Amino acid sequence: MHDGNMASTSQSAKDYVKNARLHLVRELRNLSVILENLYQQGVLCDEEVSKIQAERDGYDKTRKILDSVTKKGEAACYVLLKIIDMTRKRTLERPPLLPEKSSDAPTESKKFDLHHWISCFSFKDTHVDVNYLQGPRPCHRYQEKLKSKVKKISNEFWLTSKTLFGGNKKPDLSYTSLVLDTEESVSPCKIKKLKKKKSNMSRPKKLRKYIPEEKPDISPTELLETDKNILLVGKPGIGKTTLTHEMLRLWAERESKELDYMFYFDMRETSHIRNAKSLEELLFGVFCEPDDGKDEVLQDILRHSDNVTIIFDGLTDLCSSVVEKLLKKDLLPLAKIIITCRADEEDEDLFSGNFDRVEVKGFSEQTIKTYLSATLGEDQTKVLSNLELVTLCHVPMYALMVAACFSSKDAPQPCTITEIYINIVRFFLQINSKTKKKDLNSFIKTKREEILSLAEVAFLSAERKTVNLTDLPCEDSCVLSFLKPLLIKEAVTETITTHAFLHYTVQEFFAALWLLKNPDKIRDVFQQCLKEEKKHMKHLIPFMCRLLNEKSPSLMKHLIPDKDLKNTSNWFFKELINTFHPHLCEQEEADTEDSGLHVDILFLCQCLYESQSPEACIYLLDKLDYHLDLSGESLDPYPCCAVAYVVTQSKERKILMNLEDVIISEQGMRQLFGCLENVEWCDPLPRQMWEIFLVSEKQMDFVSLLSLDGNQLHLPVDGEKHLFERAVEIIQRMPTKVNVCLYWDRKTSACQSLCESLLEALLFISSLSFRGPESWSQEKYHGTLEREQKRLFMDLCLKAALHDGPNFYNLLQSGP
Repeated sequence: MHDGNMASTSQSAKDYVKNARLHLVRELRNLSVILENLYQQGVLCDEEVSKIQAERDGYDKTRKILDSVTKKGEAACYVLLKIIDMTRKRTLERPPLLPEKSSDAPTESKKFDLHHWISCFSFKDTHVDVNYLQGPRPCHRYQEKLKSKVKKISNEFWLTSKTLFGGNKKPDLSYTSLVLDTEESVSPCKIKKLKKKKSNMSRPKKLRKYIPEEKPDISPTELLETDKNILLVGKPGIGKTTLTHEMLRLWAERESKELDYMFYFDMRETSHIRNAKSLEELLFGVFCEPDDGKDEVLQDILRHSDNVTIIFDGLTDLCSSVVEKLLKKDLLPLAKIIITCRADEEDEDLFSGNFDRVEVKGFSEQTIKTYLSATLGEDQTKVLSNLELVTLCHVPMYALMVAACFSSKDAPQPCTITEIYINIVRFFLQINSKTKKKDLNSFIKTKREEILSLAEVAFLSAERKTVNLTDLPCEDSCVLSFLKPLLIKEAVTETITTHAFLHYTVQEFFAALWLLKNPDKIRDVFQQCLKEEKKHMKHLIPFMCRLLNEKSPSLMKHLIPDKDLKNTSNWFFKELINTFHPHLCEQEEADTEDSGLHVDILFLCQCLYESQSPEACIYLLDKLDYHLDLSGESLDPYPCCAVAYVVTQSKERKILMNLEDVIISEQGMRQLFGCLENVEWCDPLPRQMWEIFLVSEKQMDFVSLLSLDGNQLHLPVDGEKHLFERAVEIIQRMPTKVNVCLYWDRKTSACQSLCESLLEALLFISSLSFRGPESWSQEKYHGTLEREQKRLFMDLCLKAALHDGPNFYNLLQSGP
């Protein structure tokens, strides 16, 4: 038959079958599938099916099927063609991967292509919902069982993460887009240069480098649908397992009628896998056994291995001869294999040439925001305002712990930053050791030496201002879970592996841990922080403050004797405050030209907030004579939380607070509001607070601020026009009339913008009063302030009279 005849749309179904009879007899496969579908569609009855099955061999069975169907006429032949079309992957021989080269041989001598033949028939019903069986019924039942199994695995995976969140309101966790890179990794010879360049960056730039850049999207669906074998490589916790579970979910939930199989093996649980001596034992014994027709299912898997996908998650070595045969394609040669492993565990001999390498790089900056929004809602701003935490969240496992820590509403104390890191360390040790939560503290004690050795390397590297860890003291898998490998090519035939922490702040955390194990080094580090070349070491100090705390979550008491920690704690905070007290630092800076450290009150507040030590807070406040000067600072929510904590510890004495030229976010201001009862509400604080509120772009709580001071709004007499316009908006929006207090802080007349704004809001103002600086003498006060306020009154009266006289004269009254 020539192609022209094959493509003829005028042929009847019966003629189409008759013309290809010789080729169909010779090449049709999986006759049981065709028979079952013909029976299901009512073309053949029980008796006819039995007679066909009784035939001696496949050729005779095929002839009998064709004879029976063609005798029944056009409609039966049409159904047969439809069955072949819908089941062609199983009933027709697999088409060649490459097109055959052209030849001068006669067309008749070429092999007849049944795939092309069936595709040329013009079916009338292009969209039919008939569910044609793709294989024997036991195979379909097994596929459904596999789908139930992988759904359960995927659900349990997300449920485990969900249980980390406290309270009743737990987020609906699901796959969040990961940055996937198919390009080759950075050349090993360039790593040293990159690390050197990175170490010279400012801290904010260095931290942002951890976040991967967005790449053209490669979706889990695309990875699932490609015929290629895939090697997923990446750091611990970066999302490799999450990606495989998303592929499991997509496979289990897709609506395809195709008969295919998917198997998942967690290679961290190797005992059963290692014991499997055959493919049947691995697939059916370790993963999931068919309820019936086991031999039939196994034969279908062997014959149609192109419909099989196997995931080996966390492959570190060939623990099983069956696994090795699958990777080398000695078993199921057409099966799709997906492997996840860490970069330092890639086996070039095993994977090269057969696998498409995909590097999992974690969350991009936009995805971090999406993830935090989904898990924390409005509370995401607590994380987004802290650069260390934002960049830490590029590792999905860290993002999970950050979100879980900030979501806890029932925590016995505020969730400090160090607590997040303690939880991260405990969680990583737990998942890498497969230890139950109740046994984790005992496990940490058994890993004491390994953890402390890692901490020492972290400290030495931090001191040298490098992330490259050399001479790693142990190869314990739990310890290595905090690290990523760096492959450096030393020669043509030699590549050495060094390591770095997944994030620079995790290195600082471990370095702080080592310092507490070696308290005699702490005073030296305090002094080093005052020098330009070692000022980066100050980032270890807040971690130490919380690690000295015995409250949960605990870590240090499982590594260092309680007595040693207590001895350190007795002098640590006094030494810290005396070393970094601002007045002492100013003297130090004046005496030492190379000092580059700007130590401020915020840093000390952060340290004391981490410590959760009321005694240390009172010691600092005593040193500051209960005066917190925060002028010129930009206060994000976390620093505000730290300041509020320190202020609330002062039960006996009110604190003076200077907020001149301070920028505070709406959420940060909410933190400060909670501590204002411990603050002296005296000039110029009210005016400073109102300036902060009025210049903020966010919607602040003006009602609460008014209630603090007798429904009084405080304004300077000189300022930006925008400040006064915002004041008018607020005054006009209040349910009751507002008292306005004006501040003269220098010899200047009230600006034109203030006069215009007061006139516009005058109907909504209850009273006007005036204040000058406390430093002014009574004589100066009467001589300057009185003249200026009278001038302002006259201007307002004149403009009010011109506008609507009778309604305004009673509104103006002066005050001291």
